[in-house]
Amino acid sequence: MTERTIHSVEEFIEAVHEDSDSWPAEQPRWFRGEPVSEQALLPTLYRRGLAHRENALLQMFRARAPGFHDAVPHRDHTDQWLFLARHAGLPTRLLDWSEGALFGLHFALKEGGKPAVVWMLNPLQLFWFALGQPADPDPGDLREFPLPWVQRDPPNENPAFENIRGAWEHDEPGVPLPVPVYPTYVHPRLRAQRACFTIHGKRKEGLNLLVPDSILKCYQVDPAFHPSMLNDLALLGVTDSVAFPDLDGLANELKNRLS
Repeated sequence: MTERTIHSVEEFIEAVHEDSDSWPAEQPRWFRGEPVSEQALLPTLYRRGLAHRENALLQMFRARAPGFHDAVPHRDHTDQWLFLARHAGLPTRLLDWSEGALFGLHFALKEGGKPAVVWMLNPLQLFWFALGQPADPDPGDLREFPLPWVQRDPPNENPAFENIRGAWEHDEPGVPLPVPVYPTYVHPRLRAQRACFTIHGKRKEGLNLLVPDSILKCYQVDPAFHPSMLNDLALLGVTDSVAFPDLDGLANELKNRLS
């Protein structure tokens, strides 16, 4: 995969425009910042070798979370429980993305000068690939994909629903590829970060190894320019207390600003 190195916020935005120019304007762009790794775009559950413990982790979390959090989903809303578990830090098959390019860059820069990358994804075309690239519809005509709790007949018409079932049913249901999902905002951070997810299916490889370069782009962030880019993001209103609207986010923002 071709990677572009960026040195400023302006250069990043320009690259995003250039690289997604061939995508229909109505189709969304999703962004994810993460450290440079040989396990790129791989969910934490698989990076830590915990796939065999997935069901146990989720069931225990669902059983005990009500004692720690006032507003939890109904116990049958398994998609919402999966979103909440991920944002609480539980290893899951979800990968975090944002609809905001600057949030993706912010999370890459949070690595404290370490080599990091920002990924840009066309989620609608990922959905088309997850469906098996049917002749109809044309991926350029796609404008939306089903909500993750909607069951379709036949089942493969909503692969997100099937991959969520796989998380709770010992990986038996599901499609091979990761699938994009818009989450229910069950946590304030989801709203603040304009969060969205891809949910892995039966293939436990990084997303970059499963889809073509035409729908996934990669930007290396030059570590030498992290401080100046962080300053520019703060000027644009993207800070820790915005991405994490709680006392932890405020404390991290103040600590970083004064140090």
